Amino acid sequence: MSTIKAALFWTFISVLCVDAIFDKDVGDDGVPFPPTLQPSDSGLPVGHLSPLGYQREPEGPVKEYTQPLAPTEFWEQHARDPYVPLVYRQAIAKAPAVTNWQSDEYIREKYGDLDVLVEKKIEDRMNPVRLRMPLSEFLDNYHRKQWYVVSLLPDPMRAEMQVPRSLLCGNFKDSILESNLWLSSGGTRSVLHYDADHNLHCLISGRKDFIMIPNKYGDKLDLADNKKSGSGFTHMNVDKVDLVKNPEVSEVPWTWATLQPGDCIFIPSRYFHQVRSYGRSVAATIMWDPFREFNDSDCATRDIDKYTALSDVRLQWTYKKGDKVIDMGYINVETMRNILLNEMKDEELNKFTPEVLSILYAYNILDEEEDEQLGEEDMEYVRKVFSLMDKDQKGYLTEEELRGLDIETLKLVTRLIEPAHGPIGENMGSRDEL
Repeated sequence: MSTIKAALFWTFISVLCVDAIFDKDVGDDGVPFPPTLQPSDSGLPVGHLSPLGYQREPEGPVKEYTQPLAPTEFWEQHARDPYVPLVYRQAIAKAPAVTNWQSDEYIREKYGDLDVLVEKKIEDRMNPVRLRMPLSEFLDNYHRKQWYVVSLLPDPMRAEMQVPRSLLCGNFKDSILESNLWLSSGGTRSVLHYDADHNLHCLISGRKDFIMIPNKYGDKLDLADNKKSGSGFTHMNVDKVDLVKNPEVSEVPWTWATLQPGDCIFIPSRYFHQVRSYGRSVAATIMWDPFREFNDSDCATRDIDKYTALSDVRLQWTYKKGDKVIDMGYINVETMRNILLNEMKDEELNKFTPEVLSILYAYNILDEEEDEQLGEEDMEYVRKVFSLMDKDQKGYLTEEELRGLDIETLKLVTRLIEPAHGPIGENMGSRDEL
């Protein structure tokens, strides 16, 4: 068989394999994972034009625990650099959501009037399409449309979600940024990507498979350019990995995990992962930003074994009915405070002015050089945000005043000068686009 004919033949076979894996009927949970490598007698690399995972045998499963670690153990063994992913079996088994959210009718009746962000099932980070809609509208349509909820978990739903004991004291409890809701009818698959924050992804309904790859292998994975965000992704088609274009994928070690309802996986900051679901799936994630040192001063006095609902801990970024925007993926507002203070220190300033804020805005949002002038429309936006910071309307802030800014004001500043790492917005498109 000629090389060209062989390539065409194996391309055809790979398409059949992809269809067999990803076009299962909704609810079919018989998809094998991790995949078994198929030998190639075509002269093409093993796994060419097959889904990610067919190019190399996995190193093994992600390390598993039958119950969540205590916070100090979690920090020492997994959440400090170098980060190590883990799976907690049945970590949120006691959460009411694991029972109640198996039913669309329950969710519709209790939470249908809350808004969520919706995007396409098959992720395309180069051309994202997202829309805000009531949860009831999503539930009425998602079994016949390629829709997927990827949104902040609305505040009322947090009462039915459990926080695993690993996060119930020290920096963990104080650093939770947001919680996200994931809901689909199945057949979802993400691109291979990493996120800026640590992530505890807990499955409530259905099944999800994960491929996990350490960040140090990014140079072998055809990364998209994403200089100013803490998150990133690859250009690779994870359904049909082209080993002619990306031959080094076969050299990249990976581990795997399959979650069932009640299970959670720890996805460390900047750790590559690809996620697949099959039948209807519901999940909730808890996100927090990495820190260099663990302060366990309150751990001796906290009852980490007491059942704790997500509504009982403080999150920085939340959504409740009536909120104008649904924010996802922003940094810790205390990090933003430090950015403002460091700008004053680096420039040896004793006053923080609208001009200083405009420099940060231009550099971080507009990709402008620091010495370039903003247009009047952009500068007016900067002045409006600064006026909310400047409580006395004197035209500047002192270092002490920056240190005293309240969290809601810092959120406004963060929205101004820090690109979100996820979807945000009021109404971002038409239902026809989605």
